[in-house]
Amino acid sequence: MATSVSDQDGDGSRQPVHVPVLLAETLLVLDLGPGLVVVDGTVGAGGHARAIARALGPTGHVIGLDRDSEILDCARAAFVTTEKDAHEQPRVSLFHLASSQMKDALVDVGCSACDRVLLDLGVSSLQLDKAERGFSFMVDGPLDMRMDATAQPTAAEWLRRVDEIELARVLFTYGDERYSRRIARAIIETRRQSPLQTTRQLAQLIVRALPMSARHGHIHPATRSFQAIRMAVNGEVAELQSALAAALACLKPGGRLAVISFHSGEDRIVKHFLREHCAVLTKKPIEATPLEVDRNPRSRSARLRCGIAREVAA
Repeated sequence: MATSVSDQDGDGSRQPVHVPVLLAETLLVLDLGPGLVVVDGTVGAGGHARAIARALGPTGHVIGLDRDSEILDCARAAFVTTEKDAHEQPRVSLFHLASSQMKDALVDVGCSACDRVLLDLGVSSLQLDKAERGFSFMVDGPLDMRMDATAQPTAAEWLRRVDEIELARVLFTYGDERYSRRIARAIIETRRQSPLQTTRQLAQLIVRALPMSARHGHIHPATRSFQAIRMAVNGEVAELQSALAAALACLKPGGRLAVISFHSGEDRIVKHFLREHCAVLTKKPIEATPLEVDRNPRSRSARLRCGIAREVAA
């Protein structure tokens, strides 16, 4: 997921506008058409879903899910239509659910299966840029990082109870952090004195834990650790595995599953899942063009893969 900020509106304010990553490529591999039922399991602010809706016409149905109830409000706003063009739009149903619960959403709207599933993993800029959500070290805020504000634990709570070995494993596995042990040790030693409460505290601690040679680079030295902690707090790897299984169970034979990932570990999970269960359409992951990366730097790590659900054996 990714967003940018629009030009100033007439009132002088700057309004957040969702910029979906790999949009044209996603629409191409999904091979959309009138009347299809499409599940967007990570609808976010509705960037991909709006484009999908335009391809489905009035007989289609877009079912959008997201763990973040706050960002769902943005999706609802994205689908507001005027009375003039309402008759040309597909049915849209939005749910505060994780993508692994897509079967519940389908049952709720009276569908037994769907034709397409899209999963756009990662965190939205609308989440990153809000200090109170605690996702980013660029603005100081509470150590929260929850995609679902009704879930537990927060990042601060998780960091208070995780042991050093598990913390180092998370930083290395989910963040590809080569100094995972040093950072884990520093966090454990610091919390013995007082618990970490804010994103700035954590970021500064991480920087101090690194050798001088690792404190400068093309990304902030805390980037990998923040990503890893966020993934652990939200159980993102387990949720991805459950969501892929749910998608396969919900898709009609011949239906398509497209996944956009932003982490090498998640991409490997998607690659192996598609190879095992689908006819793979993307032998190699589709990446953002240099032009898209220039316009939206957060797209640089995006990887798109797609497969077709096989016919169920008799």
